[in-house]
Amino acid sequence: MRRVFGVALALVIGAASLASAQESTGFFKNPVFVLQPGLIKSFADGDGLDFNARFVTALPTSIPRTTIVAIVQWTPFADEDGDDVLENAPVLVYGPVVNVFSTRHFSFDIDGLFAYAFGNCKDTPGQACHQFLVEGDLFLKVGSMMGMGSQWNSLSLYGMLAYVLTEIPSGTPSENRMVLLTGLSLPLAPWKK
Repeated sequence: MRRVFGVALALVIGAASLASAQESTGFFKNPVFVLQPGLIKSFADGDGLDFNARFVTALPTSIPRTTIVAIVQWTPFADEDGDDVLENAPVLVYGPVVNVFSTRHFSFDIDGLFAYAFGNCKDTPGQACHQFLVEGDLFLKVGSMMGMGSQWNSLSLYGMLAYVLTEIPSGTPSENRMVLLTGLSLPLAPWKK
């Protein structure tokens, strides 16, 4: 499991390094790094509310309103609840994000993401698998509302609702496929002058 986390982190850092070495006039623009501590709640029976440590690398593209993300998230304090799912295993999430609207105070995105995770996989319970999910992300732009300058202008509160579409054991109720994430979006880099 540590090896998978190490490889996932290396991929995120490597992709960001390649993108930052490129000029912002190419397909990929300069990467944005964001720390998103928060809470995660799966609607599956018996799952509780857990702290979620999330690190996002976002690569804006030359396609209008489209960004590619690579996310490493981890629930370090999650406990086992006897369902053969590694509750505190790291997860690598990646894919495109499309901004539907953005105002001074709010932003809403729709994502089509792949998650590589240990856990509740269709054919290999307790093992790692890729899952495809759709997600809606709502951001309350606190930094913009408070008139904060520089990078803190991007400070936001977020709420994300994800729905897992693939690699779910048969007979899984629809509500058990949903996950809610909430928290604070802290911009790390690049810093604006």
